[in-house]
Amino acid sequence: MLRLGILLHVNWLAVVFAAGQGMFALATLFSAATAFLALRMHRSCSIRIGAIAAVLGTACDVLIVALDGLEFVPDAIGLPLPLWMTGLWLAFGTTLPAYAPILLKRLWLIPLLGVIGGGGAYTSARSFGAVQVGDAGQVMMSGMVGLVWATMLPFLVFLSRRVLHS
Repeated sequence: MLRLGILLHVNWLAVVFAAGQGMFALATLFSAATAFLALRMHRSCSIRIGAIAAVLGTACDVLIVALDGLEFVPDAIGLPLPLWMTGLWLAFGTTLPAYAPILLKRLWLIPLLGVIGGGGAYTSARSFGAVQVGDAGQVMMSGMVGLVWATMLPFLVFLSRRVLHS
């Protein structure tokens, strides 16, 4: 599981660096490759959870963009959210079932990890130039992202448990 965690974090770093440099296709490719590698590295990884995370996470991020919490450099496709963001959600969700048994032993920790980890990831991505704070400001962006992650992470962890037991 340590290798899986390292893979996920290296992916995040590679994606936000590439996106910050305007290499959007490469950033998206990194996450797709990470999801594929995760499926081969750990038997608990699930593309189903990855797909659900990608759809729900993208929808939440589009909402945050619409509320002026975040701004992204438009990619060539012109979507409201760059594909590399959906790729990050895919890679994250695919690996999550491997960590669900550990997280489910500490239920109180799941939303806290969501707020700290999710908010920290978006704030850190800003330093790479991959994302900008919208007109709503840093406090509102942090609140919106924190709320998304405080609800999304527990939901995906519990969903992962169901997938593991099906």
